[in-house]
Amino acid sequence: MVLLGTAFVFGLLGSLHCLGMCAPLIWALPQDKAKQSKWWANRLAYNFGRSITYALLGVTIGLLGQTFALAGLQQYMSIIAGAVLLLILLFSKGHVPLNISFGPATKLFAWVRPKMGPLIRGNTAGSNLMLGLLNGLLPCGLVYMALVAALSMGTIVGSGVYMMLFGLGTFPMMIAAAFLGSRIKGLKSGLLNRWAPRFLVVVSLLLIMRGLGLGIPYVSPAFGSEKEISICQTP
Repeated sequence: MVLLGTAFVFGLLGSLHCLGMCAPLIWALPQDKAKQSKWWANRLAYNFGRSITYALLGVTIGLLGQTFALAGLQQYMSIIAGAVLLLILLFSKGHVPLNISFGPATKLFAWVRPKMGPLIRGNTAGSNLMLGLLNGLLPCGLVYMALVAALSMGTIVGSGVYMMLFGLGTFPMMIAAAFLGSRIKGLKSGLLNRWAPRFLVVVSLLLIMRGLGLGIPYVSPAFGSEKEISICQTP
């Protein structure tokens, strides 16, 4: 499905935001590059931890999405999801909102933050994995926008896979940030402000087209056709 393929690119472009939010955590970790195997194991564990949390959030939102789909509302849900993303961009004046916060997220952050300190000082794959798992719970506007898109997948598995691919898309930038340090900061503002909003508009339009069921294979299949059955559909 074309929409599922956008998840990795979403994460890749969104990871430019991670330079300001998540990268400082990586820079605070012990940097023992002399032991390359351990360095790579720790960095990969941290990033896989974030991706696992994103996938679990996707599974959670997928429960709601599958409920709508079973009620025959997936078509409308896809249109609404696309419209919501466009409205977010509109109200943020064409910029990707990075610091969306609300009550539950603020309380969750207050619970997570004290637990991250000891893990940052750790230097094992296990401590880095746990740090990544907790990091995935921090309030992030891009993650919330990805969850809106994941909701439209209409299945628990589909939403979970979407968010896992989103997380994997952040790997290249986060590994580069760990390797190059603060020298990579200059990439952030220009690329994020220029390309991320444009890509989100494309994702929004794909969601709306998908919901309209225009009969375009893989992009906007007619509802009720065999092509509408997703590979991610649960048995």
